[in-house]
Amino acid sequence: MKMSMTAALLFLAALAIAHAGVGADATECGKQAGGKLCPDNVCCSKWGYCGLGKAYCGDGCQSGACCPNRRCGAQAGGATCDANQCCSQYGYCGLGPEYCASGCQSGACCEKRCGKQAGGTKCTNNYCCSKGGYCGLGSDYCGTGCQSGKCSGAAAISAEIFDDQTTLSNETIIALPSAE
Repeated sequence: MKMSMTAALLFLAALAIAHAGVGADATECGKQAGGKLCPDNVCCSKWGYCGLGKAYCGDGCQSGACCPNRRCGAQAGGATCDANQCCSQYGYCGLGPEYCASGCQSGACCEKRCGKQAGGTKCTNNYCCSKGGYCGLGSDYCGTGCQSGKCSGAAAISAEIFDDQTTLSNETIIALPSAE
């Protein structure tokens, strides 16, 4: 009897500790949180929690880098992908060249040109313009050399401007202030 009472108390204590962190306000994303997205394109599960892996990115994934079985485009009645993912030519949501390159139907498609390579055109939907002049998201687009959009840092932008003498001469407004 003493052993079962101790086991029962330990079980109740463990249950209380586990339940303490999962209240009604623990929802982080998706329809459960007013459409809020997870940071860094992390998946939002069907239950409204941010994370990675099949439980978050699999069936019912609401946004983020959901598994590539999510349908979109002409193959899915014109549906679009969430969280800036590309809709491939075959009608699947995802990130990377297999989704965003040739035949991409919507999202951050690689064919969208920008920056000095496209006459100063800026990307839409807060996408970054990569050093090579393509619209997209992630470190390849928003990192070092990013030309416009939500770039990772000012150092990346200024390095690109000062690396190109033509751009520097066209951007005299950004000259350093005088010591007066």
